[in-house]
Amino acid sequence: MSLFSDDASAIHDPFLRRAYTLALRGRGAVSPNPMVGCVIVRDGVVVGEGYHQRAGAAHAEVVALAAAGDSARGATVFVTLEPCTHYGRTPPCAPALLKAGVARVVIGMRDPNPAVSGGGAALLAEAGVAVEFAAHEGPFVGLNEAWLHRLATGRPFTRVKVALTLDGRPALYASRRARITGAGGSSVTMDLRAAASAVAVGAATVRVDDPVLTSRDQDGRAAVRQPTRVIISRTSVPSSSARIFTTGTSPVLLVTSDAADSKAVAAVESAGAGVIRYRYADGIGGALRALADHDIDDILIEAGPTIASALWSARLTDELIVVQAGGMGGNAAPPLYLGGPDAAAGDLVPSMRAVEAAIRGEDAITVWRPRKKPDAVSEDGRSS
Repeated sequence: MSLFSDDASAIHDPFLRRAYTLALRGRGAVSPNPMVGCVIVRDGVVVGEGYHQRAGAAHAEVVALAAAGDSARGATVFVTLEPCTHYGRTPPCAPALLKAGVARVVIGMRDPNPAVSGGGAALLAEAGVAVEFAAHEGPFVGLNEAWLHRLATGRPFTRVKVALTLDGRPALYASRRARITGAGGSSVTMDLRAAASAVAVGAATVRVDDPVLTSRDQDGRAAVRQPTRVIISRTSVPSSSARIFTTGTSPVLLVTSDAADSKAVAAVESAGAGVIRYRYADGIGGALRALADHDIDDILIEAGPTIASALWSARLTDELIVVQAGGMGGNAAPPLYLGGPDAAAGDLVPSMRAVEAAIRGEDAITVWRPRKKPDAVSEDGRSS
């Protein structure tokens, strides 16, 4: 999903586009479920609409059907994701559409979940409902890229945000708090937190910066919906007196390995935090998989050098957002990356490509995604 672009503009059908924008309202609140929007139209007029608001709440189709009432009979349903047929926390949607007597269903994309894929569309078609799929599913895939990523990899979609000086430094001095970016960078951070299921820092950041990690509006007021706050640390456990444990209303999770000191972990638990353990040998990948098992589809990591380096070295950064301010850090400033170069034959080998850029206030923001691997080429020279 784009940070600065309007992906909905690529959806030509106005009712599917409306369903997409409705689905976005659930961003950050529906994990481990996908974002879904639904619009019901009869005789060219919208008679009901809805979206999935949070995990455990009614699905988008059910909300829209309730709004439409008897007007749903003979109507066309526009929904961003294939209606489900299985029972979870809520009843399935495809049978509800049949019961309401809808005549046609237009679907943004198929559900890749093996428990659903093709089943919802087939159930509707077999009952005589006209079923169509969007000509281009790209925007709908992007809408739920985090959910799709967790299904495919067993890890949350990992978005890393760093603030840097012009010479690429994340701080002015090691182990000392310093503000790097201005109001523009802060506004981007708040936008990212507002959209995230979880926001994380490392134990070193808790020690040096003592952040609260809340989502706030332009006036500094706490937002209604707050992301889960996460501390990722392999062995170092922050003090239970840190502000993240004593301030804010959203849950706090410490994700640490089985090698962390048990007494320190117990102190954090006594402060009200949840604790997730993973195997020390599994490294940062183990920490991410543990978060996915805790129903987190996407995570924003406001990374310092240690976590940023671990994620980069393990190739686990799914998106990198660089907020850059117009000043130099200097020779005493620590580097962001602590590993070796991405190089071959003396040249840089980029593993990421720039996909977006913008200016907020006096700060520059660039968004980077992993480069796609080139298609394999067979001996006869044709791509496979």
